[in-house]
Amino acid sequence: MTRLAVAMIGVLLLAFLALAGVWMLGQLLSGLGAFVVGVAGILAGLLKFLLLAGVLCGVVYFVTSSWRRPFPRAK
Repeated sequence: MTRLAVAMIGVLLLAFLALAGVWMLGQLLSGLGAFVVGVAGILAGLLKFLLLAGVLCGVVYFVTSSWRRPFPRAK
């Protein structure tokens, strides 16, 4: 009878540890998912900024290069 009780306690303990492990894995993956989503948001904002900065720098370069273009000399 004692062996049966010890075996049942062992099975219950093993089941409890397995459930705790699954819960901990879920918490870890949830935190990792939140981190990945946050990093993706930051990188998307950085990409938008870099695209806008590139376009504006191109416009400034075009305007300044045409503004400083020398006039043809009169003969």
